[in-house]
Amino acid sequence: MASEKAIISEKVQIFLGKSDWKSAIGEMEKLFAIDQDPIIRVRIGDAHQKLNQKAAAVKEYIRAADLYAEKGFVVKALAQYKLALRHDPSNTQAQAQMELLHSHKTVSEMKPEPVEEGAQASTRSVIPLFSDFTQDEFNEFTKRMIIHTLPPGKPIIKEGDTGSSVFILTRGAVRVYATVTGKKIELATLQPSDFFGEIAFLTGRPRTATVETTEESDVLEVAEEDLNEMIRKSPRMLEVLHNYHEKRAKSTLEKVREAI
Repeated sequence: MASEKAIISEKVQIFLGKSDWKSAIGEMEKLFAIDQDPIIRVRIGDAHQKLNQKAAAVKEYIRAADLYAEKGFVVKALAQYKLALRHDPSNTQAQAQMELLHSHKTVSEMKPEPVEEGAQASTRSVIPLFSDFTQDEFNEFTKRMIIHTLPPGKPIIKEGDTGSSVFILTRGAVRVYATVTGKKIELATLQPSDFFGEIAFLTGRPRTATVETTEESDVLEVAEEDLNEMIRKSPRMLEVLHNYHEKRAKSTLEKVREAI
């Protein structure tokens, strides 16, 4: 016999398939009463958005962000606060809560973020970068982030391109590959909280690999012009980026040596 959670989940999918957002919200509220997973609040927010209920959607995104923060998922919390601010840029609650993430134990003590069931741990976590920022630098960096929701098979970065934006994966998964003598060589699979794209920014060289979504994913982007403007205001930020990249490169090299 199917569990109550499975029965409700099936009803949710049926209502979503029919675009019956109001009924879907009712069933998702029942589901949340059984399982306090923040993603349910996110989906409730999405349903409110479909109903053009912007204020209700923003409230749900903030609620989901708060829940993620409580559970130690700083990057996922950041993404939801940014989503709330995309719909309501003047929302002081979302902005204030986002700024508090800099003092969160996950960041201040550089603790690894929890790993969701079935997922791999992040190997290129942005948390060490955040911990090296001052509060003002963190505020400036996160304030300039833009959130994108991308379908499977969507290139975020293309090998040979000259763009220098940097990115943080907050949901989903992406693969990294390069073309060698006409063949695609898989280099890595990135997980939520992974930071990427900084090499082109730091070196000024074209992108060295292609980064492409393997499932629907949320990605935070800080554009090259915003990075340059921040560095003009606070030159130390360039040093922080360099140090972060060098530490990560050293760690990767050590892991390769251990595996040989």
